[in-house]
Formats: sequence, structure tokens, C-alpha cells
Amino acid sequence: MNIERVVAPLTIEDVTQLTALLCEAVSLGASIGYTDATQQAEAIQAYWQQQSRAIEAANLHLFCARVGQQIVGVVGLECCTKPNGRHRGEIVKLIVGHQWRRQGIARKLMVAAAEFAAHLGLKLLVLDTRSDDITVAFYQTLGWMVAGEIPDFAQSTAGDYQATTVMYLHPTAEG
Repeated sequence: MNIERVVAPLTIEDVTQLTALLCEAVSLGASIGYTDATQQAEAIQAYWQQQSRAIEAANLHLFCARVGQQIVGVVGLECCTKPNGRHRGEIVKLIVGHQWRRQGIARKLMVAAAEFAAHLGLKLLVLDTRSDDITVAFYQTLGWMVAGEIPDFAQSTAGDYQATTVMYLHPTAEG
């Protein structure tokens, strides 16, 4: 398994694999921006095509975990483009394929993103995650702090509204 930062526009194969990875996560109930993997598959594919343009503009740094040519995990680091926020970034779309979980891939992806954020000189990282999910504790093991919780933030795949926990990290070269 290799963690790599995508430095060129996403290939058609990358978009296809990332679409499948995100669709799988949504179909398993992940709160990751979409609510129906089947009905929203085209929108999910369009999302990754849009992200390819963000990579070209250096507004997004995408890290992929690969086994051979297969993408088994991904995380994004979005850089804030507002004049008063250029010191911060947001972690987006941490996804690890179902069969690849519990192997340290998510941790390696997060460390790579945080180390690159420090390399860029970012002083603050933020993310949000479903409050009742194991990800809150996972992020805390990586040094992330809870800033607070927002009720009814996102609609789940089941149709109910769920709270999100907002978290932050001051990145360092060590991750």
C-alpha cells in the first residue's frame, strides 16, 4: 500500500475508482455529502471531475492510498482561498474502502495530509464529522480537538438529520 499526493489532473480511471469508492461509502451509510449512491452516482462522478480542476488550481491536495493501481482510500486537503483564511485548510472526504478498513490506511492518509499542510505553512486545519460516529474518537487519537457540535447538520442516508462535530488541529511537521 502506497500513499501518494495527486499532482496532476485526475485520470478517467482515477475518477471512476474514486466515484466507486464514494458510492460504496454512501451505500454503507457514510455521512459524506451524499444520501443515495444509486440515484446520485452521476453527481458523485461530477464531484470528482470538479475536484480534478481544484487540484490543477492548487486549491485541493488529494492523497490516495493505492494497492497496485487500485485506489483503496482517499483524503482531501482544501486550502482556503479567502484573503483572511489563507492560513487554514479543511480536511474533506476521508474514505477507505470497506474491505481495506482496520489496516491503518485512514491514519496514514490523515498524517500525510497534516504533514503536507505543515509543509504549505498552514497554521490551522478543520473538519466536521458525524457526532455519533467512531470518527470523532479516531481524529482525537491524531491530536484533533473538538470545537463544538452543530445539531441537525446533515441528512443521513436514512433521511433523518444528524449532528456534526467540528474539529481542529494545528499541524506540525510530525503530523
